Amino acid sequence: MKYRMELHLFTSRVTHDIEDMREVVDLAERYLMSEARRLESRVAKELKEISGEEEREYAIGWYADDFVRLDKVYPQIQRRALFTTLMCMLEADLLLGCQVCCRAFEIPQEFKSKGKDRLITQALEYLQKHLTIRYRFLQYDWELVQNLWSIRNALIHNDGKPKASNLKSITEFCAPIPTLELDRHKRIILKEGSVQMALHAVDSFFRCLITEINKNKLPNKRDVSVY
Repeated sequence: MKYRMELHLFTSRVTHDIEDMREVVDLAERYLMSEARRLESRVAKELKEISGEEEREYAIGWYADDFVRLDKVYPQIQRRALFTTLMCMLEADLLLGCQVCCRAFEIPQEFKSKGKDRLITQALEYLQKHLTIRYRFLQYDWELVQNLWSIRNALIHNDGKPKASNLKSITEFCAPIPTLELDRHKRIILKEGSVQMALHAVDSFFRCLITEINKNKLPNKRDVSVY
């Protein structure tokens, strides 16, 4: 019963983490949109009260920086923060899955990171080694997550600029995705919908992974459905 409960709690943890992230992302995007509309309304109201062309141009220039911040600066800060938080959540929940599965399926070796490979890669390899997990059912979502992790590294370590060794692969990955782009400085730009896209990928990956875990049987025939 203890192991059964742990596996259910793990599934619940992943589900709630994703639902909470989705709500926060939606709230953040709606807030910036409402602020932009509020600014537009205030500027339009003020311009109606100004008759001279020179005064109107001055007023528009006065608010130009505010529009740039709401349209470009603030969204990038917000989306970068949410994107990297999502990637942290992915890593934390995947490591938790390793710990829970180790106890539930009586895996003799606990997960321990080693080498220079990504921690999330090591965690998935650990589960694949000790449980029956069919990679072909994870491959699409996993490759997508790996590319998103490369973007995460560029955002955290180099202000959104991919390393030379990753520039080609990241550029090719972003090209067909309308919510991701590289600017003229080769800096990754997270457009509206980018975090939602990443969230969907993480959600899909965990659903596939938990489904595969579900196909394994607990020791002593203590079978369990974890999703």
